[in-house]
Amino acid sequence: MPLSEPDPGLPAQRHSSASLSSLLLAFAANFSAERVRVRDITESLGQRSFGFILLIFALPNSLPILGIPGVSTITGLPMLFVAAQMALGHDRVYLPGFIANSSLATADFQKLITKVVPWLQRIEKLMKPRIAFLTQGNAERWLGAFCFLLAFLLALPIPLGNLLPALGVLFISLGLIERDGVCVLAGLGIGIASWVFLSGLVWVLFKTTLALIDRLI
Repeated sequence: MPLSEPDPGLPAQRHSSASLSSLLLAFAANFSAERVRVRDITESLGQRSFGFILLIFALPNSLPILGIPGVSTITGLPMLFVAAQMALGHDRVYLPGFIANSSLATADFQKLITKVVPWLQRIEKLMKPRIAFLTQGNAERWLGAFCFLLAFLLALPIPLGNLLPALGVLFISLGLIERDGVCVLAGLGIGIASWVFLSGLVWVLFKTTLALIDRLI
């Protein structure tokens, strides 16, 4: 199910020249409904790139934000769908209705934005275009495939398993937005590290489970 077209009557936070942090602040300040849907967030970005939308859903899992229930569930599935479409070379984002209409209380969303925006603003100041071949052409599709793998890790119910995959997606997304290949490389490095770390963790848990079963038998 495609997301509906953005309402041209909404405030000017959708202009492509605005930074993501300013878009989020304006959206949170002007949103008045009781709950914020995934659909509302993606539509607020207008015709922004896949990188912006991936970043939106990576942020809540990649920064030290606690006490907002349901954020990981609400953000994990959209990341999988968006990354898959990015890898397939789609021109715009499509989300099925059950994802597009999932929601978070507006008060919790505003609390989330208050916490993430200062971090995002610090990172934005360090971004600049460099190593262009990592952010152009077919590179975006390969990065989409890599982000899909990281989103899959993020969705797994592994204790403390969210942070590294989300950080990988966050840096890759920022690199795509600002055409910063150094940031993309950082995201790739973090993503590979997350696979190594979580694979090792799963292996240790597996071996521990086998040892416990052996003792019981």
